[in-house]
Amino acid sequence: MQNGELNGSGEYKDKQGGGAGLPLTKVENNEGKKVLTNGMSRVHRILSEDEINQGKTTRWTELEIHGRVKNLSNALWQVSHLSALFLNGNQLTRVPPEISQLTNLTMLDLSHNKLRSLPAELGDMISLCHLYLNHNQLRVLPYELGKLFRIQTLGLQGNPLSPEINKIYHESNGSHKLLHFLHDHLAINTAPPPEREWVMIRHADPDRPIGIIQDRRKMEQMGMMSHL
Repeated sequence: MQNGELNGSGEYKDKQGGGAGLPLTKVENNEGKKVLTNGMSRVHRILSEDEINQGKTTRWTELEIHGRVKNLSNALWQVSHLSALFLNGNQLTRVPPEISQLTNLTMLDLSHNKLRSLPAELGDMISLCHLYLNHNQLRVLPYELGKLFRIQTLGLQGNPLSPEINKIYHESNGSHKLLHFLHDHLAINTAPPPEREWVMIRHADPDRPIGIIQDRRKMEQMGMMSHL
């Protein structure tokens, strides 16, 4: 597992492939590829007028949003087919919990923002393989991140992490150890289920029903009429 660090020129050291686009150096400018200041690129192509007239369409699975954005539109959470989302280099101070609706994301870049916290729902995005949180204002992480068992790259450089988290992260194989640490604490801090009322049955006849509930209100309270 990689820590997703940035080198001096602002390029990602790890060169992941797949659906997230191919990273390029700043001096490269291949046709059809866009190069950003962090060294990442997204393959893109604009249909010509003739192609549009011919009825050709495109299907995009990657989206980048830039321009010092402070708030994200709720419409974004409806684009559930996305596999990569680049929100780096903006002015985001929070990430809405609705981001967990993007269940197909394998790549999420939130680096170079102003995030002070992360939603616990981020831990429900179990398809994530690459998560970049570099250069924010994060001190703690939600324990729910420990559920992200597919993570290959976790970027946390440039954050004022708590001493405990920072120490684990910078150890050998620190990202892997940190996720285990979060997962272990998630189990400890999970609230127990609410108390339930138990009915003691004595001398029950196995050939007869234990009871017949005729009161609709009691049935609703017991959660037995969810579809009535």
